Amino acid sequence: MHSIRTRTTLLTVIGISVAIFVATVISAVSVANMGHKNAEQSLALLCETGKNSINYYFKSVEQSVNTVSNLIDADLDAINDNDYIAGFAKHMDDARTIFEEAANNTNGVLTYYYRIDPEISDVTNEKGFWYTNLDGKGFVEHEVTDISDDQFECVWFYTPKNTGRSVWLPPYITDNLDVYVLSYNVPVYRSNTFIGVVGIEISYTTIGEQIKDIKVQNTGCAFIIENEHHTIIYHPFIDLLNMPEDQRPPVPDGLQNAIENGEHHAEYIYDGVTKHCYWLNLSNDMSIVVAVPLSEVNKSWTNVIIQMIVVAAVIIAVFTTISILYTRRITKPLKELTNAAEEINKGNYQVKLDYKNDDEIGVLTTTVNKLISHLGEYIDDLNNLAYADSLTSVNNKSAFDVAVQNLQEKIDNPEEKIEFAIGVFDCDDLKQINDKYGHDKGNVYLKNSSHLISRVFQHSEVYRVGGDEFIIILQNEDYLNRKSLEKTFIEKSEEICAFAKEEWEKIKVSVGIARYDSEIDKTVQDVIVHADHLMYENKRERKKKNK
Repeated sequence: MHSIRTRTTLLTVIGISVAIFVATVISAVSVANMGHKNAEQSLALLCETGKNSINYYFKSVEQSVNTVSNLIDADLDAINDNDYIAGFAKHMDDARTIFEEAANNTNGVLTYYYRIDPEISDVTNEKGFWYTNLDGKGFVEHEVTDISDDQFECVWFYTPKNTGRSVWLPPYITDNLDVYVLSYNVPVYRSNTFIGVVGIEISYTTIGEQIKDIKVQNTGCAFIIENEHHTIIYHPFIDLLNMPEDQRPPVPDGLQNAIENGEHHAEYIYDGVTKHCYWLNLSNDMSIVVAVPLSEVNKSWTNVIIQMIVVAAVIIAVFTTISILYTRRITKPLKELTNAAEEINKGNYQVKLDYKNDDEIGVLTTTVNKLISHLGEYIDDLNNLAYADSLTSVNNKSAFDVAVQNLQEKIDNPEEKIEFAIGVFDCDDLKQINDKYGHDKGNVYLKNSSHLISRVFQHSEVYRVGGDEFIIILQNEDYLNRKSLEKTFIEKSEEICAFAKEEWEKIKVSVGIARYDSEIDKTVQDVIVHADHLMYENKRERKKKNK
């Protein structure tokens, strides 16, 4: 005959075991769902980050070529018809100067050119010019070849000529240089007469530099595909540069079907490995894809479930022993532990257990308290690692993308009234400091610049969005005082430069601050572009002043 204590203990043990088992199953399902969701969100965020980085770079190339095109158009209109040939010759000299400055201020330019239509060349004796920078040491003029009548061979010339529009061309290998490039080309006109084409070619490797640091799990990565021909044009693990064009790998079927159906999350099989990916269209008929083996995605949450099962088994064993020996004493602390487990399962890591007796339950309570504390700290550390720049300790590009998204949501909400400004800061001469004194001195320069930005704009979030570029979002007090703060920053920079003994101790930072105007700006990116223009104006003024 079983005693009441035995039956109570048995019932308690069964109840505890069932409760922990159910909690473990529920938690396991939740962790699995959360693991999939987090993986999808992580891929989407990384893909969005890569997209923004590449589109921002493409935009800079487009802006450079369009600026040159506008200036050349204006210069052509100023040519005197009575002295057309001499005026055109001077125009070509002016165009060289304009294009040289634009190309030097644009990252990754491999070649730039201004090619004159053969019908115009017959009159002016000017074929145009072509400059290349293949070794990274500076642009040198290359011999200009004749433009072929074969429109497929000279698609870079005839496409903008025939369409009358600016165009990004799919990647191709240049006939004269044998280099894999992308190009952006703009037609040039004088009084509705086609004159020629201005364009910039960028190396395929430059595109890779925009996304090479995107890593997912152990072997996940980002790559670029060309939508028209369904081929991969950049992949960090595939040497496409030395691969014949007809042997380059096509876009996997699963990914291609997802793109055609507009499904951004997809699974596909490549080399026998099932992968999960997320893709987004770029601004020039290409797409960026971030992919990771499905096994690595599942591994992250299956390990957690295994640990949960092991921990649950240990807890059941411990509580079974304690229940047998101290049934009457453990009822209350057991209930507290169960409640704490439910709170933790809900995501509440502020739970504290007050049971302090010097027994097994007391030890377990202390351990759980430590586990909760460590888990909260671990989550905080993960958040800090995800959104903090490792060098300067300010917010990183991912944090900036989240902030921009939040601002954009407020802009898109007609009921929201928001005031903010964007400040763009660019550290001048970082490359020269790195090359001359070493990257450790360049890091000192970046840290000092970041510290001054954070100190002057102490009420604003500071983000490092590039190697030498910082952005701040000014709101509230800093927004109201933005002009005086900008003046203070410039004065402090000049004071530091005056007393600094070494180049890397100086702070030479170009700054541009633009206010959000709801009548003009439709997106946060519009404000960033305005601030970027102001920053470059400041950079040019400072260079003139220091000459």
